Amino acid sequence: MIILRIAYRNLWRNKRRTQLTMIAMVFACSLLVFSLGYYDGILWNLINNATEKENGHITIARPGYVDAPSINSNFLPEAFFDEIGKEPINNIKGYCSRVTTFALLSSGPESKSQTQPSEIMGIDPVAESKLSKLADCVVEGSFIKGNEREIVLGRGLARRLKAKPGDEIILVSNGADGSIASEILILAGIIDTGEELRDSSLAIMNIREVQQLFVLGENVHSLRIFLEDPLSAKEVAKRLQKRTKSFEVTPWHSIFPQISSVLGIWFGMQLFTMAIYYAALAMITFNTMYMAFLERMHEFGVMRAIGLSRLKLSLLILFESFIIAGISGLIGITIGTAANYLLYYHPIDLSHWFDNLSWGGSFIKIQLFCVPGWSTTMMPFLAILVLGILVAAFPAFRLLRLKPVEALREA
Repeated sequence: MIILRIAYRNLWRNKRRTQLTMIAMVFACSLLVFSLGYYDGILWNLINNATEKENGHITIARPGYVDAPSINSNFLPEAFFDEIGKEPINNIKGYCSRVTTFALLSSGPESKSQTQPSEIMGIDPVAESKLSKLADCVVEGSFIKGNEREIVLGRGLARRLKAKPGDEIILVSNGADGSIASEILILAGIIDTGEELRDSSLAIMNIREVQQLFVLGENVHSLRIFLEDPLSAKEVAKRLQKRTKSFEVTPWHSIFPQISSVLGIWFGMQLFTMAIYYAALAMITFNTMYMAFLERMHEFGVMRAIGLSRLKLSLLILFESFIIAGISGLIGITIGTAANYLLYYHPIDLSHWFDNLSWGGSFIKIQLFCVPGWSTTMMPFLAILVLGILVAAFPAFRLLRLKPVEALREA
């Protein structure tokens, strides 16, 4: 198309002006792509820290258990799988069985012993190592390896018990049948989940040992489902709930409502961020385009006088702006996306200088971590194309009403 070719050639008649305009657009677009990726990184940090350690993305339990846990509200895992059938459900990475109960833990010699209430969580170490990130939270000693009488404590609980790896921990509680449950355990390691309140009561043991100690047989209190995409938890939970009537299927959104509420306004926050970035860019670009339009008024008058239609003249201006926006946008999203991928695979840890922030039952790890995605890439690109059209709209409108005599007189 000849108008498009002319538009491209016109851009380089004043290289400095075109280059300065493009630099501003490239900088704004790349910075916006990076910013949106960083904001998504904060959101993913919140979700992952809340779900991928101990909670999972979906919880399967008896009705009412999530709100009011009870040692007697247990079931055989096979009962759930038999009820939902063998039809596969996409996006599921796997299942982890959990047993949760409460006990008193003591440590130290009898005359100076420390006693604290704790939440005992029985886990399958093999399944957890494949799906959850509990083992990554160990700060002292080691995680459960499947040996007998092993226990892992949260950092706050270990501090209150004045216990260190290798110490004996005495457990006392009641079994599911009302009997006394007691055992002498060996502290294998200490974990730090990043949630101080949680770490002050959490104790982890092998699920088989907890089942035996609390007379649960092979029953569990919950199944935790881990997904490929945490944001699809609601949809997967609905599909599972339709297949079962005896169990309650709870997505993480219900367990962490504060984090879930952020998702509802996240898209609006992204649009607001784009508006801030591009509002300043629009003023700069419009000023540049309009000045170029006024400088070329004589040229436009001549082109109209030799027979070029008003519509084609307007299209010429629109194409020039569109080409600048398109090239700048492509360069900008390339730079921004490259930075996002770099910080996705190699995040920069800033926790040495800043403390982690707790919020909504999770915590935000202070790090430069970005999540690349189609939305964070394409929204800024499409927005800058629209911006390119809008800043040229007024000059293009004036050209539709341009009279050659007046244009030559103004020059």
